[in-house]
Formats: sequence, structure tokens, C-alpha cells
Amino acid sequence: MTQDTPKQRLVGRRRPPPIDALDPLDPLDGQTYAADDTLLVACIGGLRPARHTLPRAALAEALGAAGLRRLREGAGLALVVEVPSPDWATHVEAALRELCEWACIWTRVGASRSQDKTTEGNDRVGRLLGEGARVAGVSQAPTRYLPATLVAAADLYVRLGPPSNRVIAHAIREATGRRPRRLPPGLAGSLDLDTLSASIRIGSTPRAIVARIRAAEAALDGTDTLGTDVPPLEQLHGYGQAMVHAQALVRAIDAWRQDALPWEDVPRALLLHSHPGMGKTTLVRAIAKAARLPLVSTSVAEWFQGSDGYLGGALRAAEQSFQRAFAKGPAILFIDETESIPNRATLDNRARDFWTPIVDFMLTAVETSSSPYASKLIVIGATNHLDALDPALIRPGRLHPVVRIERPTAADLVGIFREKLGPDLAEHDLTGVAHLAAGATGADVAAWVKGARSRARAEGRRMILPDLVLEIAPPDERTEEEVRICARHEAAHACAVQLLGAGEVRSVTIAMGRDSAGKTRASLHPRTIMTRAQSEALTIVALAGRAMDALCGAPNSGAGGPYGSDLSRATSQVAVLHAAFGLGESLIHRGNPEEIARALREDPALRRVVEQDLQRLYAKAQAFVREHRTLIEAVADRLVEQRVLSGEEVSRLIQIHQRRGLPVIRGGHDAR
Repeated sequence: MTQDTPKQRLVGRRRPPPIDALDPLDPLDGQTYAADDTLLVACIGGLRPARHTLPRAALAEALGAAGLRRLREGAGLALVVEVPSPDWATHVEAALRELCEWACIWTRVGASRSQDKTTEGNDRVGRLLGEGARVAGVSQAPTRYLPATLVAAADLYVRLGPPSNRVIAHAIREATGRRPRRLPPGLAGSLDLDTLSASIRIGSTPRAIVARIRAAEAALDGTDTLGTDVPPLEQLHGYGQAMVHAQALVRAIDAWRQDALPWEDVPRALLLHSHPGMGKTTLVRAIAKAARLPLVSTSVAEWFQGSDGYLGGALRAAEQSFQRAFAKGPAILFIDETESIPNRATLDNRARDFWTPIVDFMLTAVETSSSPYASKLIVIGATNHLDALDPALIRPGRLHPVVRIERPTAADLVGIFREKLGPDLAEHDLTGVAHLAAGATGADVAAWVKGARSRARAEGRRMILPDLVLEIAPPDERTEEEVRICARHEAAHACAVQLLGAGEVRSVTIAMGRDSAGKTRASLHPRTIMTRAQSEALTIVALAGRAMDALCGAPNSGAGGPYGSDLSRATSQVAVLHAAFGLGESLIHRGNPEEIARALREDPALRRVVEQDLQRLYAKAQAFVREHRTLIEAVADRLVEQRVLSGEEVSRLIQIHQRRGLPVIRGGHDAR
């Protein structure tokens, strides 16, 4: 909003006192307020609503004696005021107009995409300041909404944080006529102006007002209690590099507390990504507990659910989340499901217009070098879909480093089972159970343990090991022939991984799970660059199970399925080879995996090329299983017997066949 020198409207009250009468405020959080304490003389006569007294008191406190004198000096002044949230803006503007006259005040909160731009108003700022006029700007994000010239030329930059106890005490006295005796430290917390004004009521008592403010803060508080349900950081298992970063962060915070490390050198951002159920939230809560810091959790879904659902409401909710955490700082702010903040490059024009302000806010807020929150917050994000994030959000200086949490190994699962079980089954070795659960996540383990306890409780007894085994591997109703088919299928995958040099097998199981009848888990060799032969070897691995099915009888539906099946992986690998890697006949890049999948549906020519390669590679997979059938059958026999094999056991069976002189080719299979 832009206005030119409006006349003071003083209806029913006297003109406010001159600046000389305003005393700067001293922070007195948690202290008793003396009877002769003089704060701001905001208005004369009668009781005053907090909506008017809070902004003026907060402004005077932030300006201090020097700032107030600078306002009094007169012409040629440029002032920028950063307010805690958009609802403060118009009230702070009114307070500024009561303090002195202004040629123009820009009050912008992002409500108008066309007018609230940093390029709008620069010429007028330059003209007015050049003529010796007094101008000001008010916004919750000055660098994003105010004229860039005003921000750059500001003589005073005032940042209003959450109202201090001194300001709150003044507002209470103005509303009740009585002085509060003692206020809890940081009483206002992160409450917005509307909520504070609703809590500080004319004619109420200081005690009742304090109780209302505390109740409102508790209702909006997203802070985790971090009680006994949060395990100590050292008792968590299966986090790999994420645990290394977590321990380094806790050590850095401990060093900061001992004045051995400045806050600027504490890692203040981290992004965790993994498949669902890998314990990202548990790790963050354990970090906060170990670091002895408040944890405030939020998500994009909360920003929309807790507002009117429109852009302005969601943006306001996002800013309030940061303000809540900032008010408790030093603190950890946890932003879950960060993939809900979209990549701007994937949006159409309409969606980009809607999302850009929220993305821009996030980019600014998580900036560890220049964000106003950087002095008090450690921001940790979590996502299940790293590819969906805007690259600008995860670059160094923002949500960085990016750390992947891999699926736990069998050894990790032993520790996870032990942590979830607590005192239950303490006398049992859980190694076999962990191998049976190969490929599971921490969430899977928690669900299994909960189900086993429920089973035992329903029968009025203590939990026993079979309760847990039944949860992990429900009763197998397959026929012996169906079990044998599954065993051959998975054995073919496992042998192909090892013999084609694609990676190392971690585990193979044919235990009947909730969503599959068998799984092969492998760590594929990481490659910075990949040749066509190496890429096609992965496709042969994916097709080896179906090839073994065909060799021993007939292909079946086990290789198909909508998501994550053998055929879907093989199709995707070949399509990416042609449409993204430039390893086929064309050098045209068709986009990300989602765009390539869409092109595969819509482009008959691409479908023909992919189908031809799939048929060619399937023939190679058939040749592979024929060549290594004896080994595959041996691995399948062991699977039928034990239901689960570790990667070491698969390697041992391969070595046995090597010693017997049976045909085993390791790592040299020609996939071209």
C-alpha cells in the first residue's frame, strides 16, 4: 500500500506525545516490573486495546534511543521495518505515522503479485529521497516485496521479532490499568498479533491475560516433548552416513555450548532422503534430544490445513512455523515431506504463479548465511522423493548436505528389532529373524513388533518368538511347486547380480511377505559414468527371473506388476538408455524419468526401439540362465530349505561351484 502524507486522524483522542516522550525499552524477561517503571506513553486517557499498543511499543523498543533520535532529526531518512508476520504490517505503518510525518510508506506483504515487486516504486524512492523527503517500507520480507532501492538505501533497518516481555507488560497495563508482577520468559513466543490482541483484553486481569497467552501458545505449539519414547541417538541402528552427520551435529552443538565453537560454524541445515518408513523422523527427534534443543515440526500439508488454503494463508502459516521455531531458538525446525515444495521447472504457468512465493520464501528462509533465522535455527528437511525438489532448495548454503538413508543390513535389523522389542525376547538371538526380514525398514519392524505383542496379549500370555516370526512371514499357503518357482526366480536374479558384476547381493528370500512372494536385495556398484554394456547388464539382471521361469516351465505373472516389478524396471532402464543417456541411436534428451515414461506411452517410435532392445536382452537373459542353470538350481534348493539366504551364503555357493569346475563366469559377461 502506497500513500502520500495523509493528514493525522485523531478522532476522540489527543495527538500522541512527541518522540522526546518515548523511552527506549530494556529487555526484562522474567524479571519483576517495578512500580515506577515507565514504558511507552502510547495514548492519553482510558484503557487502550493491544492491537494499537503492541506495534507502537515493539517499534520503539527495536528503534532504541539512537533510532528514536534519528527519526527526530528530520528530512532525508529512509527506514525499513521487518515485521514478524504480515498481520503486523498495517499496524506498524499506523505506529510510524503517529511517530512523525512521512512522504510515503510502502506496506507490502505479498498480497498483490503485480504491485508487490522489488522493481515497483524504485523511481519514486529515488525522487523522494533526492528531494530530502522521509520514506519508509514495512514488510515481513523486505528484500522480497519492498522496492529494491529503498532496501539498498535504508538509513535504518529495524527488525521486529516476537514481542518481548517488556512490550507485553506494557500492552497488559494499557488494557487493564494494572501492572503484571512477573511474566514467564518469552511469554509471547511466536503468537501472531491477532492472537495476542485477542488474549490481551480490556477490563481483564494480568493473571487471566497471561493464562490466555500461555494457552494460545500451547495450542499452536509444534514442539516435540521428546520424552521416553525417543530412543537415545547411540541406540539407533541402520542409518549409515546419516548417523555420521547426526553425531557431528550433536558434537558441534556441545562445542558451541562450551564456547569452543561459534554458532556460525555449527552445521545449520541437513536434508534426509530415503524410501518411506526408514526412520527419518525418529532420527531427527533423537538428534534434538541428544543436542538438548527444542524441536518444532511442520510440513507443507500443515501450512495449507492450518490456513484458509489460499496462497496468502499458506505463506502466512509457513512464516509462522519459522517464527515459532525462531522464538524458541536455538532450536531445530523439522520440515517433513519437503517434496511437497515443487520444482519450479516442472510447473506450468498457472501453477508457477501460485507456488513461486512459497518456494521463494523457503529459499530465503533456509539460507544459512543470510536468513534472519540463521542466528537461531537448525533446519532439517526430509523427503521420499529427492528428484521432485527444486535444485535451488538443496544447493550448498540451503538444505544441504543431502544424505541418503539406505535400507538396513541384517546386522542393522538385529539392533532395530532389539530396540523396538525392549525387554521382550531378551533371551533370544535375533540373527535368524533379521535375515528373514531382509529388506525391511524400521517402520516394518515397528509394525511387526506391535502385531506380535497384540497377538500375545489377545491370548493372555507373554510374547514368544513364533509370534514375531508369524508377523514377518505369515503362513505360506503356496504349493510346493509354487515355492520352487519363486525360489528359482529369485535365485536367477541373485546369480545374475553376482556373475554379471552388477553389484553384491545382500539377501535373498522367498518368505511370503505382505506385498511379495520373494525378494532379492542387492547393492549395485555405484558408477559415476556407465557404458551401454553396463546399463544393459542391469536389464539382464531384471529379466533373469522371468527367463528362469520360462526355462523351467512357462513365464508367469511374477515378473509383472504396475510398480517396481521386474518388467517395469527393465522397461524403464532401456527407455532411459535411449531417451536420456544418449546410448542408443538418438542423442535427443527426452527429460526426467516421468517425462520419459510419458513419451513411452505417446511415442510409437520410442516404444518400438525399447521393445526391440527388451527382446534382445531377454534372449541374453535366457542364454545366461541356461548356462548357469546348475548353480541357480543349487541356490534355489537352499532357498526352499531355509526361505532366506544372506549375500555371503550366495557367494559361498558360487565359490563351491567354482571349486568343482562347473561353468561360472564372474564379471565378464558380455551384455552387448
